[in-house]
Amino acid sequence: MTPQYQSRNVILISAVFFFVFAGFSAGQQYLTILFKRTGEEHLALVSLFLLYGTFLLAGTVVAKAIPLLGGLKRTLSLGACIYGLFIASIAFENTYLLLFSSVVMGFGGALLWVSSGKIIGDSSSNETAGRNFAYQVVAQNLGSIAGLMIGAHLLRTVSFENMYLTLAAIVAIGAILTLFVKPSQQEVHDRPFNFFFLRDRRMLTLFPLLFGTAFLAGQSFTAMNTVVVDILGIGSLALIIGVLKGGNILGSLVSGVVADAWSKMATLIITVALAFIGIVLFVATHSYFLIFTGAILMGIAMASVYPVCLALLKEHLKPEEYVYSLGVFHVYNNVGAIAAILTNMWLYGGFTFLPGVIALLFAVPGILLFPKMSRG
Repeated sequence: MTPQYQSRNVILISAVFFFVFAGFSAGQQYLTILFKRTGEEHLALVSLFLLYGTFLLAGTVVAKAIPLLGGLKRTLSLGACIYGLFIASIAFENTYLLLFSSVVMGFGGALLWVSSGKIIGDSSSNETAGRNFAYQVVAQNLGSIAGLMIGAHLLRTVSFENMYLTLAAIVAIGAILTLFVKPSQQEVHDRPFNFFFLRDRRMLTLFPLLFGTAFLAGQSFTAMNTVVVDILGIGSLALIIGVLKGGNILGSLVSGVVADAWSKMATLIITVALAFIGIVLFVATHSYFLIFTGAILMGIAMASVYPVCLALLKEHLKPEEYVYSLGVFHVYNNVGAIAAILTNMWLYGGFTFLPGVIALLFAVPGILLFPKMSRG
């Protein structure tokens, strides 16, 4: 594949993620808040639990599903379409439809993330992978910020139904853009199920890091909403979450470039330190400034892991192992997201961050072990 087509794929997938997550992130962010108003907050949490639980399970079989569905491009398009259908389903305020679409959405999430990761990986060298994955995350979070602003406006001006149908239409733009992606490899050859990768020792060393940062990402649309609304009011929600997304953009872009030019391992260790500082600032004070600062630091930490880890895996794993590692990466991530949702059903306030803190305590030893396990 020529450098022109490599860059074209990265740009197109980044644009896809901008529109898909402009609609999806806004819909997800306001889901618990809007359902809480009608006394159905637990229904929103159950929906999210089913979504991320199915995403977790789908990550174990997505490498098998890609060739069965016709290759990377079709899988990418199907995943994007499912995101739009999930957001549209919320508009009808039907419990059974919401829960069913949440399960389907979990499969869609696995299809979109793994296929896009494989296409970008195939379009990158070891020296450009961190940067290219960072562009994808930057676009995703720019879309999330745009979606939050659009959602805040729609919340004030239109009905619940029209709000979610509008967000679904935004996702549909991203689905259309997938049609113009041209993967260098279609991955249409049949792959065996490879469940062993879930317990591959190289992947397991990264589990605490992936669990801990994904736990924080899960808190960004659950517990963080509650903290912000309780302390600063619902009017501050879009601003604080927007600041967090700004941290996501800064973290992903800087970490991707720095990891390519300097050290992927050191970049990940710094990421863990920023996550700890961010958590303490966010949960240990009622100061607007410190909550603001904590949100930025947590945002940087959450988003830095994706581009750096995927670049690290590309560098250390064989090409035929890479698609399996992408599936397991998202399995581990979704264990963290599910843990965040479950924690919010049983704990409250700053205590909901405790499982993430415990996981991050083991993240640095795991990062240091990864290259030794890879050589072994």
